[in-house]
Amino acid sequence: MTSTTPTPQEPTLAQKQAQLAENLAKVDRAQFRRRAKAAPPQPSKAVTLEDHILEVSDDLLRVSAGFQSVLTLLDLQAGDMPDSIGLHALISPLKRQIDQNADRLQALV
Repeated sequence: MTSTTPTPQEPTLAQKQAQLAENLAKVDRAQFRRRAKAAPPQPSKAVTLEDHILEVSDDLLRVSAGFQSVLTLLDLQAGDMPDSIGLHALISPLKRQIDQNADRLQALV
């Protein structure tokens, strides 16, 4: 008897490259937001909570984009390096957690 459940489709190289491009765009947006601020706050002045949240959120997005790039590279080398599956299994939940926290922070602003 054959199974009727569909098998999950593996992402193609083009999809992985598109994901990398999307991650780079996220990093670019985060860097643009930082540069868009008129002037950096003076050390003697207190930084607003909103500015701090945006800064931390940008940092999380950069870490997430880095993790996604590592995951994509691990996917590309999965046939050559069996250990990459284990690394992927360790990094993937961390990336999801970082994404969720970045989304929660951005919702505050």
